Amino acid sequence: MALLLASTDFWEDMEVWSASLKSALPELDIRVYPDDGNVNEVEFAVVWKHPHGILKKYPNLKAILSLGAGVDHIISDPDLPEGLPIIRLVDKKLTHEMCLHSLHWVLHFHSDQYLYRVQQSNREWIQQSSVQTEDRTIGIMGLGNIGRSIGELLVTQGFNVIGWGAKNKSSLKDIKYYYGEEQFGDFLSKTDILINVLPLTSNTTNILTKNKLEFLPKGSFIINIGRGGIINEDDLLSFLDDGHITAAALDVFAEEPLPENNSLWSHPSVYITPHIAGQSNPNSASKTIAENIHRIQKGELPYPIYNKTNGY
Repeated sequence: MALLLASTDFWEDMEVWSASLKSALPELDIRVYPDDGNVNEVEFAVVWKHPHGILKKYPNLKAILSLGAGVDHIISDPDLPEGLPIIRLVDKKLTHEMCLHSLHWVLHFHSDQYLYRVQQSNREWIQQSSVQTEDRTIGIMGLGNIGRSIGELLVTQGFNVIGWGAKNKSSLKDIKYYYGEEQFGDFLSKTDILINVLPLTSNTTNILTKNKLEFLPKGSFIINIGRGGIINEDDLLSFLDDGHITAAALDVFAEEPLPENNSLWSHPSVYITPHIAGQSNPNSASKTIAENIHRIQKGELPYPIYNKTNGY
């Protein structure tokens, strides 16, 4: 039996990932594309932005596993084999990284660090009035595994946390939950710092345009670590220009890498990071992947399986 490791965009060395997978799955032959050997022996594909069209080569493929939290890089393959489970990566290390990234920017905006940086460049000594954490409302769009973990962390720091999602959920401790289109505006109107963790689906694409962004209170902030296509970038720039939104920390974009001529690069109120909020840890991720492969081998369901109807 063999496992195929394939990517066109690794942030880690392929040898590191291969070694980690070999350690977690010693019973499998780990092959790195294009050195795939006998295609009939490949039963599992572990991918991140794989070359489109290659997965149809393997007739005995049982599952496709993502090396990251998202699977849009998989389902965008027009030649993707039908009927195979696609398994998202829900890994504690990755979730922890996204929690830390969110906390960093929440504190940056909450404690006026963005202002003090400007004051430093102008050699200005101006003490801003502090806002108590319980008086600052953090709104999280998307309360899945990652969004819920971010919310729980922020609650422990004393922030008022609310959440929004497409569907109703069971009650969440210390986090007021809004859901559906009818409650979206109310959720946004109560949010001082908005964190987007939603996946990109047909329902979430361009969900934050002018008519929704205007619900946010004047002086609010945005942190986007979900997907770039969820926020209309032109509308966001307009709201930043007129000061309705004070600043935005963006880790994901509609087009990646972000084109050099994109106006977001030079906007004084935009903070850009290159899609690094939740980088997969090879050692931890490989163990999570191995657990799912062992479930499949025992005839059990892996977790979580991409649901085409929900889009995640």
